[in-house]
Amino acid sequence: MSLTSPVFFIAFGISLAVYYIAPKKIQWPLLLIFSILFFLASSEPVTIVFLLISIISTTFCVLSIEHAKDKASSVAQSAAGSKAESKDAKTAAPGCAALVTGIFINLLILAVLKYHHFFINNINALLRLFGLDAQFNGFSAEPAAPIGISFYTMIVIAYLVDVYWGVTAAEKGLLRNALFISYWPLLTSGPIVRHKEMQDELFSRHFLDAEIIASGLQRMLWGIFKKLVISARLGILVDTIYSDIDQFQGIYLILAMGMFLLQLYTDFSGCMDIIIGASECYGIRLPENFDHPFHARSIQEYWQRWHITLGLWLRDYIMYPRLRSKGMRDLNSALKKRVGRKTANQITTYLGMLIVWLLIGLWHGGDWKFIIGMGLWFYACIVLGEVLKPVFTRLISLLRINPETGGWHFFQSCRVFVLASIGNVFFRLPSLSDSLLVIRRAFTVWNPWILFDGSLHQLGLSEKNCHLLIVCLASGVLVSQIQRKESLRAVVRRQNLALRWTIWIALILSIVVFGMYGPGYEQAAFIYQQF
Repeated sequence: MSLTSPVFFIAFGISLAVYYIAPKKIQWPLLLIFSILFFLASSEPVTIVFLLISIISTTFCVLSIEHAKDKASSVAQSAAGSKAESKDAKTAAPGCAALVTGIFINLLILAVLKYHHFFINNINALLRLFGLDAQFNGFSAEPAAPIGISFYTMIVIAYLVDVYWGVTAAEKGLLRNALFISYWPLLTSGPIVRHKEMQDELFSRHFLDAEIIASGLQRMLWGIFKKLVISARLGILVDTIYSDIDQFQGIYLILAMGMFLLQLYTDFSGCMDIIIGASECYGIRLPENFDHPFHARSIQEYWQRWHITLGLWLRDYIMYPRLRSKGMRDLNSALKKRVGRKTANQITTYLGMLIVWLLIGLWHGGDWKFIIGMGLWFYACIVLGEVLKPVFTRLISLLRINPETGGWHFFQSCRVFVLASIGNVFFRLPSLSDSLLVIRRAFTVWNPWILFDGSLHQLGLSEKNCHLLIVCLASGVLVSQIQRKESLRAVVRRQNLALRWTIWIALILSIVVFGMYGPGYEQAAFIYQQF
């Protein structure tokens, strides 16, 4: 089900009415019903089997972890007088088997449904490399994956680990676990939430509040505007250029690289606006996933502002545990003796970061183009930026550049935009070879005259539509500047009634008049909704 379709808005409106009319004690069961209906409308119905396996196995495992921990605690207390038995209780890892089982089941489902061919093809390539004739054969086609499987799998893994670490308590009932795992806004494109921050939000009683609903609907409107008015137009230009890279080279490709990053941002952040706003209408707050990434002054800061919950998940459940592991601590100790403490810490940190960035690349898709473009490229930019920081600092000093000026900050943000645009070429193009070819042709062909001779109006958008796109992008920049200090909705809320209604009615009319829909237009799914 498309989040911008009339069917969705009708269904969402009905769900809100039922949610607030029904007795407050059945609100969360109603959310579970809404989530199941949304899942069935958005995925192949048979794929609900995989979601149910995740829900049932996760429920069993988190309860087993808590039971094992309670049992170990009881044994430790009863054996307090015995030093030997007390030592055994301390060295035991209660619930470890259930934790591993839960993670294994969910990762196995994800691997089979989304990465089957990637693993099979790479195993066969290795066999050929060593001159072996044996070949593994996989499914002729990968089974359909449930909507949002990459997102809810990470949510489930965090839940299992947090229960094991004692960060949060497990939900006792199967249905309560089912709602946490399958809450419908999270099945679209995240955000990747933690159980501790959602427990009270999902299962508390929520009362009708007109201001909260109005605020949620306003955010949804802004997200729809981003998707239908801005992202859809950028997509036409990008698709036209990338569909014929023999004809469109040089400046065309440079423009396509930048426009795709803007398309991806307005698409993904627009989706976040819609689902966070929709959840807000239920009285349930979701964590933010974007924080003005184009204001970032380094690639590292860019990724701290882009897809925030993914970065935090990888930091907390992959990088930090890896850095604290015995193997990494032993390596750090050995390196200190040879290269000193500072360098040893840098090396181990970069090794931990390498694992994280390989996983980020793989998370984006089962193909080496994702691992190289969305993983290793950004990893190299961050590491080189850190390693060469003393050189850059010295150069800035020699050139007498004041690093605190707005002009320098703007230059840094432009540099980040260019580097991020290059990395996302690998995300957009169908293959690694196509991505490398586009990058080469973009920077080896010089044709700046296309910016002035009207050629850009032959890319699928009329001249008026191009001008409209520029105005809309400028409005997006203005809103972004306002929201750096406070929410746009808060600013509008302070205005008088007539101006408030004028602003929101103008936004609605802009979507109705300028939105990309109608006869012959097929509503495209949000890009990250395919994950």
